[in-house]
Order: sequence, then C-alpha cells, then structure tokens
Amino acid sequence: MKDIKIKKQKEEVVTRRTIVIALLTLLVTAISLTTSTYAWFTANATVTLGSLDVNVTASNGIQISMDATNWKASLTTADIQDVAYTGHTNQVPASLVPVSSGGVIDAATGFLNMYKGAVTSNETEGYNILTATKTTEAADGSGVAGLTGDFIAFDLFIQSADAETLYLTPGADVIFQDTDVGLKNAARFALLDEGNVAVGSTAAAAQALDGATQVIFWEPNADVHTAAGVIAALDVYGITTTTTGPAIASYYGVKAPITALNDVQLDSVDALYFNNLTPSVSPSVQRVAGSTAFTQILSLNAGVTKVRVYAWIEGQDVDCENNASGSDITFNIKISKNNT
Repeated sequence: MKDIKIKKQKEEVVTRRTIVIALLTLLVTAISLTTSTYAWFTANATVTLGSLDVNVTASNGIQISMDATNWKASLTTADIQDVAYTGHTNQVPASLVPVSSGGVIDAATGFLNMYKGAVTSNETEGYNILTATKTTEAADGSGVAGLTGDFIAFDLFIQSADAETLYLTPGADVIFQDTDVGLKNAARFALLDEGNVAVGSTAAAAQALDGATQVIFWEPNADVHTAAGVIAALDVYGITTTTTGPAIASYYGVKAPITALNDVQLDSVDALYFNNLTPSVSPSVQRVAGSTAFTQILSLNAGVTKVRVYAWIEGQDVDCENNASGSDITFNIKISKNNT
C-alpha cells in the first residue's frame, strides 16, 4: 500500500513538471512572437534604395514582349518604361522603400497585395502604434510606365509555340552597382501567371488577362546575410543564422491592413497584429531560393502567357535593416525553356 502511495506521489510530481514545462514553452513562444515581427515598422524606417536597373533575358527560342505585339529576346529598364499601350499598370519608381507581402492576390485585379508600414502615435494615451496600409500600382493613361510607387511591377508577355516548362537560369540574380551594404539580400521577385491566349489572338486580349491564382516568390540571395543581418535575425526575429549558406529564413509577410483604429501597440503582444500576417508567407506561395542551378518556375501553355512581375525590398527580411540603406541595385531576370 505504501509503495502504491509513493508511486502515485512520483506520478503527480512528473505531471506537475510536465505542466510547468508546457507553460514555460508557451511563455517562450509568446516572447518570441513579441519580438519577431516588428522590425520593418521601426528599425527599417530609413532604408531606401537608390537607382534601379531591371533586365529580362530569354533564351532557347522564347520570345518576350512588354505589349504582346513587339517581341524580343531581351528587355531593359528603358523597354519597361517605354510601354506602348495605354491602360497598363507598370511602374519602375526612381527608388524603393521597404514593403511587405504575404502572397495574397487581389481577385478583382490579379495584383499582388503589398503593404507599407509606419509607426504613429496615440496622442491621448501616449504610446506608439503600428499601422500598415495597402500600396497599389495604378494605370497610367499616358502610356508611360509610372515613375512613382514603392515597388517595381510590370506585365511580361511570353510567346511559345508549344507547352513549355519555364526555368530561371543560373545567371538570374540581384546585384549591387557600387558598395554592397546587403540590401540586395532582402530583395524579392514575385511571378504571377495571369492567364494565356492562343497564338493569333489580339494583343488586347492578352493585355486584359488578370486571372492569377498562385504566386511564386523568388529570393535570389536567401542564402546570404551580412554580419548586421545575422545580428538582426537573432535580436529581432530570434533566428540563429550565418553569413553564408544558411537555410532559407522564415518571416511574416503582411496580408491585411493594420489601421490606427486597430490600436496595435508597438510594445505589446496583440493577436490582431498576428492575424494580419502570414508566417513564411501564404501557403499558396511557392518560395524559390537562389538560382545557382536551373529552377523551375512556371508551366506555360502554347500561345501567349501574361506574367505579372514584381520586384521589391521585403521589409520583414532579416537583412532589411538600417545599415543596408542607400545601395544601388540591378535586378536580372533570366529565363529559359530548357534546364541545361
């Protein structure tokens, strides 16, 4: 009987320890959430990007176009800015600021939802609150690509006689033009397949496509961090990483507006804030890291496919911190229908 009583007491002790450990785990998780997603609203407020160059190159017989009329094997920033048709929604701003995307598509437009963050004040209560507003590209009636905006966005038309698999080639990258301060490591591309029309269809039919349902995020420098980025990863996100060769880091992309009325306080745990974020972006998003090898990105039907291209600085990336501000960057998109 005594042995049974002792055994029961031991079991109760083990149970209490298990409960304590579980509570400590929850506490650590809550602390991690508290410190893991506020970086771009605060530390990255001064990050800006200088001059931009965007180049798109196709090989192995793929033809590309900015208007589904004039076909080429390569496109430059000048081609993107000199769009011939009206009503397009292309933009190549003079500079970029950090924005964030959780990979959610606006069903009405086929656009990728992008958000710009800020810190405002609650003057009555005397504390800082977080806000995130949607930033959207708009049609330019002049037929010239917009020079304003917070991110790069343009339509790329791809013509193929047969169904093809599209690859990023090893030459696709994001590089710095002068001093490398690490901002290229926070660069993102997104590719949205807006739909396809048969060969011989009018250019207007291809231009009107807006049926994207899936997003591919390409992070060309996901396996590289600056020393400052490594520190930011640990201090802000609780992620231990290295300067070269780390696994692709998770982050929270903003997926819905956060208004001043939400009263999300900068120094508190607020469930609503995390409701408006998507851990490691939306489940429907395919994340692709660097292009040291041929990387499959899209399956094309025969005809003309409209691909919406985005390029931006992801404000939630660990390398998007103030030491990285001011770099001039070139975005190089190189695609092929063969993987050799």
